[in-house]
Amino acid sequence: MKPKIVLVITDQETNAQLAKLGVGLLELRADLFKSRAPAYVARQIAHRRKLGIPLLLTVRNQKKEGALKEFSDAAKWKILEQLIPAVDWVDVELSSSLLAKVAALARKAGTKVMVSVHDFRQTPHRLDNILKKALGTRADMVKIAAWARSSDDVLRMFEFTHRNKKHPLVTMSLGPWGAVSRLLLSLSGSRWVYAFLGTPKAPGQVDIHALQSHLKLYYK
Repeated sequence: MKPKIVLVITDQETNAQLAKLGVGLLELRADLFKSRAPAYVARQIAHRRKLGIPLLLTVRNQKKEGALKEFSDAAKWKILEQLIPAVDWVDVELSSSLLAKVAALARKAGTKVMVSVHDFRQTPHRLDNILKKALGTRADMVKIAAWARSSDDVLRMFEFTHRNKKHPLVTMSLGPWGAVSRLLLSLSGSRWVYAFLGTPKAPGQVDIHALQSHLKLYYK
């Protein structure tokens, strides 16, 4: 099954740049916008809606989630509370204190929920336990992104993904081994693969044009 391409963007890319890339989902990293004011984020969402591509709203506010700058959960909730109904998907960290509120609001609004887990130090040994806990939140999709210290970590993530491919699961390795994992884990059953245009938003991400070239080669 060919994975869906998720293009990670901020407020810097133009719609003209994005219109013909053929991606399945746009991840709006609102924490990387020049302003996190809900009104500004709302205007960005309305602008991207013109593209007709489903939107995933992500607001990272802690370093352990991948945020460049930390800010409060209260400030994060101001964005999510107003704008979850305006998008198709919302990403929330499994460890976030906002998880229950985000999930409840999303279900009420008809917005799908991705529950994410990030580990920027290592690839955890209890991946199955993490998945079980994330699925227990009734997530529509679970994302597990973990730092790979060697090829063994990538292969362990491959085996885990393949064994759990019946579940709505996205996996990726971070760091120097991240690039190869974007293709390898897709082959093992990871539903989505993330890419960037211009500047990487996470360690190991692959440029959208390079990724599409590889997918075209391996997915006939």
